[in-house]
Amino acid sequence: MLRKATLDLMNGDLSRRDFLVLTKAAGVSVAAASQLVGAASANNAEVEGLPLGGDFITLKKATGGKITCETLRAWSVTHVFGNTGAYEAGFVDALVDYPDIQYVLGLHEGPVVAMADGFARVTGETSFVNVHSITGAANALGLIVNAHADNSPIVISVGFSASSGENLGVFTETAKVESIAELYTKLSFRASNRDNLASSLRRSLRLASATPPGPVFLGVNADVWSGKIPKARIIPAQRSAPAGPIHPGQDDIERAAEMLARARNPLLIAGAELPRWGGLKELAAIADRLGAVVSGDTSSSRSAMGFPSDHPRYLGAMFKRIDPSTPFDLVVLAGASRLSLARRGHPLIPEQAQIIEIGVREEHLSRGYPVDHLIYADARTTLAGIDQHLSTMTLDLALIERRSREGEALKKKTRAPIAATLQKVWDDAPIAPERLASEIDRVIDPAAIVVTEGVTSDRYIWEHVKFDQENGGRRHLISSGGSLGWGVGAAVGAKFGAPDRSVYALVGDGSFQFGLQALWTAQRHNKAIVVIIFNNLAYQANRWAIAGLDGRGAKTGRYVGINIDDPAIDHVAMASGYGVAGERVTEPGDIAAALARASSASREGQSYVLDVVIAKRGPGADAEPWHE
Repeated sequence: MLRKATLDLMNGDLSRRDFLVLTKAAGVSVAAASQLVGAASANNAEVEGLPLGGDFITLKKATGGKITCETLRAWSVTHVFGNTGAYEAGFVDALVDYPDIQYVLGLHEGPVVAMADGFARVTGETSFVNVHSITGAANALGLIVNAHADNSPIVISVGFSASSGENLGVFTETAKVESIAELYTKLSFRASNRDNLASSLRRSLRLASATPPGPVFLGVNADVWSGKIPKARIIPAQRSAPAGPIHPGQDDIERAAEMLARARNPLLIAGAELPRWGGLKELAAIADRLGAVVSGDTSSSRSAMGFPSDHPRYLGAMFKRIDPSTPFDLVVLAGASRLSLARRGHPLIPEQAQIIEIGVREEHLSRGYPVDHLIYADARTTLAGIDQHLSTMTLDLALIERRSREGEALKKKTRAPIAATLQKVWDDAPIAPERLASEIDRVIDPAAIVVTEGVTSDRYIWEHVKFDQENGGRRHLISSGGSLGWGVGAAVGAKFGAPDRSVYALVGDGSFQFGLQALWTAQRHNKAIVVIIFNNLAYQANRWAIAGLDGRGAKTGRYVGINIDDPAIDHVAMASGYGVAGERVTEPGDIAAALARASSASREGQSYVLDVVIAKRGPGADAEPWHE
């Protein structure tokens, strides 16, 4: 009845008054019915079909902006992250009639893409970005690189100059703009024909979410968005969405289970795909069934720390190659890692070990290491199958008990120097980054989302902050793309995606400066986040690289392009300019109270910035402050 009444309303065969009477009798609320009336009248467009039971939506005489909005609604896109210009006017004007699609304004395209990235990671849904022309695309590129590196499903829509102005040298002419992002997207193309806009949008959304997901770049000419299109058909998501996970073959599962059952001492590695798309619980189940040791991914792979930190045989991130004398004879690399470290020259895994690799990120599978059994499939499904098959096998219980004890002893041995160092530096001034990370772990919400972009401070966070994503504990987000300025924006996007969870961004001072504009968006939309700056007053990673050359910088103590403390940067004052409160911490004894104030502000719905001055570490740390 609702479908027929709506069609009669649009065809003029039913008055608004009679429509509201009929829908009320059918149990539809007045608010919902009124929204249908508004949708029917918007832009004087006529709708022939409604998305009921998977039917197509056909629009007549609709603007490209309306077609875009209807497509986003049909694909359940709830947010548009944007910084737009004149070429996008036809799209953003249409959003007025779609209150269920929230426009999230950012002050710079980099944080806009970072917000969309954080939102996509937390929700698992495809994000939609809208930026302007060659200028917006260029500004967004660095953060598109990050999204590409981490397979984040994002559609970056970019307004192009009107097709009538092509090749005439118009202001910000958009010839070949799509080539800017071509290397870092699954597809980069444009919709310059009004008749193809709906299919281009569908193609973008479908491809961005297809396994493995990733960013798609879509340019739309200004006249396509603003002009009316005689007729357009929208195919809803349920008729075009990608298939579910890639399932492994049963033979693959059985072979992997048999290899594990025969192994004397297996090592399980939690790779990048597990925190993103699942498999952490399943990997833990296999570890417990076999008494196996679990390692995090390599540090330079920059994978999220999702495996339970308190697991008795979990070693944390891999910062150096595995001791070749350790008798691991089988390694399961679950979740397609780069499996690389900054310093090369030695194999990371004992050469005598067989390797099973599971994942769907093709560019990382068997990339720089041998693999004896490669399973191109969803890690969660595959690991669940392996565990189930292992449960049917007769296993050596005495062997499992022995290696379980040895694995627990190995964890204690691994953690002992970390604890000893923390105790040694606890009262150091300037503040030791180990203490700051440890204090953060003690104070922040045990179910928080923690976004990290600490660069040279990341190690201390990974060693001292506990995570347990699949069991209701903290969730970790990190970027492996290398473009700074991701952390604060990603934290804001994560808060949009999970508004009921507290969100912390742990960033370096350089990282903060690259992306602090996202704080304004957090304030505008009342999305409270806490930013904690690990402030070593420098681009420390660059100093390490220069010092490693043992050249003029190391000999003179003069490191070019490193010191960012002259003039001093008042990060707290800059945050205040966006309406965000905060404070600077320089004494170790003040950390706990400052963290408590920050967490309290977050619980009260207010963002907060803590600028914590920490000790410099690594090569060249003892050099006198100097600038060019």
